[in-house]
Amino acid sequence: MPSRRDLLAALGAGAALGVAGCAGRDCSPVTPRGIDWTQPGGDAGNTAAAPDQSLPARVGERWRASIAPEGELLAFAGAAVVDGLVVTAGRDTEGGFHASVGLRDGDAGPWYPISQRIAAPPVAVGTTTALVHQTDAGSELRVLDNGVEEWTRPLDGSGPPTPRAVEGTLFGGDASSAFAVDTASGEERWRRAFGDDREGGAVSFPPAVDDHATYVAVTSSSDRGIYALDRSTGDVEWSAAGPRAFRGPVRTGSILIVPVERELLAFDAASGERAWSTPTPADRRTFLPPAGADDRLVVSDGTSIHRLDQATGELGWRVDYETVGRPIVVGDAAVVDTESGVVAHELGDGSERWRLEDVSLLAPLGNGVLVRREDELVACTACEN
Repeated sequence: MPSRRDLLAALGAGAALGVAGCAGRDCSPVTPRGIDWTQPGGDAGNTAAAPDQSLPARVGERWRASIAPEGELLAFAGAAVVDGLVVTAGRDTEGGFHASVGLRDGDAGPWYPISQRIAAPPVAVGTTTALVHQTDAGSELRVLDNGVEEWTRPLDGSGPPTPRAVEGTLFGGDASSAFAVDTASGEERWRRAFGDDREGGAVSFPPAVDDHATYVAVTSSSDRGIYALDRSTGDVEWSAAGPRAFRGPVRTGSILIVPVERELLAFDAASGERAWSTPTPADRRTFLPPAGADDRLVVSDGTSIHRLDQATGELGWRVDYETVGRPIVVGDAAVVDTESGVVAHELGDGSERWRLEDVSLLAPLGNGVLVRREDELVACTACEN
């Protein structure tokens, strides 16, 4: 399989676009067009994919905006894109915050200070924002509307994962159980406990959700495996005892994919039967969650990205880096964070479409990407010329 060096040599010098930040040469970037990228992984299934969008052949910087205009940025929790806004959360010299920036022009929106420490990326739920906070007693899930607390629920443990927002419900987990909460009222719809009297069964990663079930990975010594829970009741539909997930599950096509130690496991989402398993490269401990919808899958092992066959689990082309994060698949391209910046690759053969130096990837847009450069958000959009 060709390495990144081989692919670049085949393309020839200058074939790929390398840009500091995303200030494209001879580029007049268009106004950003938003999509709903409301949570980590983008959607209910955690697919990290925008299959109906297309990634531009070139991009340029349309605007940049400060993430922490009220002080020095100390920690950045993440960003979500919804309804023409970029919703952010983090910590600056004044404490925690969540805020928004207009997607069209980068103008600063409302800024809300938060006393508690934010422990996970924000989730945009309509006009509200769901945040997981650490507290002296452990942690809690809060929903805020224009900075005003709508409701709060305590969670078990100090580091629960980001919940998954789906059609008026937040599906999540903590150190002992999985749960579903009504986003409007905060009322608990169901809770499914794992583990035993001595140790609860921790749900360490955000679940994946489809029309029928929520899929959780339980990682405690007292209870370890993959569970499909009825989305309405929390009842167990099927379980696969034993596998210890190293990353969150992904629900795509007819399968559920789970990264575990030294391999990637796929289960039939309806029955729980094992569909296939793919070992990691010899020097890698685990894969990151795959990205993509249906037959357009790409997976990272931390130093390489690979095309992944959904039906068989076989790996196709490979592109090597020093470090590489989880891809986001946009139409016929895969965009990745690397040691030097953000790179877009063709899904067909892994060849490079363009690269943006010294930035990190946050979310796709309808006509480009949203990236971060130090303490700034940068919207990079298609060139109209």
